[in-house]
Amino acid sequence: MARFVLVHGAWQGLWCWREVTPRLTVEGHDAAAFDLPAHGRDKAPPEIVTMQHYVDRIRQEILASAQDVILVGHSMGGVVSQAAEEIHARVRALVYIAALVPPNGCEMLKFVASYDPQFVKEFVWSSDGRTAGITPDGARQFLYTHCATDDVESVLPLFTAEPVAPFATPVTLTDRSYGRIPRYYIECLRDRAVPIELQRSMQTATSFQGIYSLNTDHSPFFSMPQKLAEILHDIAKQL
Repeated sequence: MARFVLVHGAWQGLWCWREVTPRLTVEGHDAAAFDLPAHGRDKAPPEIVTMQHYVDRIRQEILASAQDVILVGHSMGGVVSQAAEEIHARVRALVYIAALVPPNGCEMLKFVASYDPQFVKEFVWSSDGRTAGITPDGARQFLYTHCATDDVESVLPLFTAEPVAPFATPVTLTDRSYGRIPRYYIECLRDRAVPIELQRSMQTATSFQGIYSLNTDHSPFFSMPQKLAEILHDIAKQL
């Protein structure tokens, strides 16, 4: 079966996949989740983290696998695009979950203009502007809108500040590398963080072999883990 490499989104860590990885294992897959630099238990100072730090960490996880991988990115984890460009021969497919997918030459920061202003008001900026956190209420309302309260409250203390530099770095993608990889998008219809209108505008700008819909919030790994795992399993069967 398939080897999945799972990349978390802003402020979060490998823990966000805790309900999904065992469900993939039941289907016979391998699944690897890890902390990006300055997230979870990784102690890199967030103010110095760059896009390349993220890419290098994802690359490390891919190269540690004995087989080619299905690379999955949630939200800010859309940085998997740049990692796939650099190591495309080891990536069987890319899967984006309510993710930011900038086209070649663009940066993730440009999408913030399409966010709900009330969501942006929940960001907590450092004095130097190099990192941004989110308030607990902001996470509850915009990231975990339909998630179980116990799940939400258990992870809020694990949140970390988010490096800004990766958001401000344009991606460099080519047809000969990134363009050869099958791509799939899992949209979240009731997403308050990355609105469905923004998700669909990104789907228009970047071609996908398949698009799936979940009638849930920004975090289906908690709100619909079984459905999410079933979609990932279905994608693996197509490859």
